[in-house]
Amino acid sequence: MKKSDSLNINQTVDRRQFLRLSALGLAGLNLSAFCTSCGERKHQTSTARQPNILLFVADDAGWNDVGYHNPQIDTPNIDRLALQGVQLDHFYVCPTCSPTRASLLTGRPASRFGILGPIAGRSRLALPLNSPTLAQSLHASGYATAITGKWHLGLRPEVGPNHYGFEHCYGYLHGQIDQYTHEYKNGDRSWHRNGEFIEETGHATDLIADEAIRFIRQNSGKNTPFFLYVPFSVPHYPLQEPEEWTQRYRTIENESRRLFAASMTHADAAIGRILQALSAEQMEEETLVIFFSDNGGQKDWNPTTEYNMRHGPNDRLGDNTPLCGWKGQLYEGGIRVPAVFYWHGILAPRVLTEVTHVIDIFPTLAALANAPIPN
Repeated sequence: MKKSDSLNINQTVDRRQFLRLSALGLAGLNLSAFCTSCGERKHQTSTARQPNILLFVADDAGWNDVGYHNPQIDTPNIDRLALQGVQLDHFYVCPTCSPTRASLLTGRPASRFGILGPIAGRSRLALPLNSPTLAQSLHASGYATAITGKWHLGLRPEVGPNHYGFEHCYGYLHGQIDQYTHEYKNGDRSWHRNGEFIEETGHATDLIADEAIRFIRQNSGKNTPFFLYVPFSVPHYPLQEPEEWTQRYRTIENESRRLFAASMTHADAAIGRILQALSAEQMEEETLVIFFSDNGGQKDWNPTTEYNMRHGPNDRLGDNTPLCGWKGQLYEGGIRVPAVFYWHGILAPRVLTEVTHVIDIFPTLAALANAPIPN
């Protein structure tokens, strides 16, 4: 990034310009200067400090797996964010999960770290411990930082989120888990809190949301902003959804697709609960909310030994219509995903057609928070 790309801190930016500029990773975007053009009294007060950042990431959700692209999928909370926020219509990620997450947290190509695909099995590959991360930059700027959900950048506690700038971490280390036993496909333990393996009862989607809500409530009323990263375990297989969610899709004949749709709706409801907690603590106007998927939808899943064959096979999973291709491919179906930026009262609803990429998020958020951006 060239210094000439930066905005002068005295330059005002209206809210329609904000996403177009900041999504390009412009390091000089100044929050206070931006807010002077909002004009409305509540915006002046609610954005006087660094904003909270709430980042949701779905696992394997395809282009056509959200309601605002496909009305057959029931995702009212994601849809509200999309219709009242900024839809990034050409937002790109890596074709698989670990590379996307590495690029998100470092602002650099995942290939720089040798992360070329999902970190799997008992691999000792991990994001290098000396890698500057978004969480570290935000923490250095006064943010409370937490992750609740999927890590997938190191499969052992010694390379877990606590070592990369997250003060609080909870969820699982691996790339996939049984939603109820919370074990990896080979039986390894993965569910943890702050680097210590724990045993808990419940569906991973609900537990991840519960922890995120606890973090929001614990940080309510404090004079410091927070960065809360919530990467869900679904709709990635194995698909395990109770009737509460599957009954809504009785008209879908294919059982695998019915389970996939149910997992999207379950995750959306979890997002809704987290957003309700944010609103109940009167923090909505000072929080930037982001949603996107880590890669495109996967076509199917045919396990051979995973989970002792308790789950699958699934002949139909995600839906990337009308895009071509699937997860793991460089066609648009694998790398162009639904993405939304929402900030109540600050970002005007619109559809952004410029090309943006997951690698832009680090410099964008760091600039917004006046946090250090590593060379």
